[in-house]
Amino acid sequence: MYWLTGVLGLILVIAPFIVGYSENLAALWTSLILGLIVVAVSFYKALSKDTARWEYGVAAVMGLAAVFAPFIFGFSAMATAMWTVIILGAIIALLAGYQGFFARPQM
Repeated sequence: MYWLTGVLGLILVIAPFIVGYSENLAALWTSLILGLIVVAVSFYKALSKDTARWEYGVAAVMGLAAVFAPFIFGFSAMATAMWTVIILGAIIALLAGYQGFFARPQM
């Protein structure tokens, strides 16, 4: 499942340029930073032989941060940016949260 969260993180990174909200610096940097963190922990999980699951916790927290970011950083008036970040963040949080807290460890 780490690959799926990684792909979603990558989509979050490129979304400002594809969807068209790269001119809003708060939305741009939120997507870039949170997306890159999700990609980084997913990549680490892919390479790690460790069965620890903290990476999913980090990805889930980043997903939750993305859900609240439009309201905290003031780009909630920009509907395209807001909904893109909220939807991707919610999916990341749900997938990573499930994998981290409920799914069986993969050996």
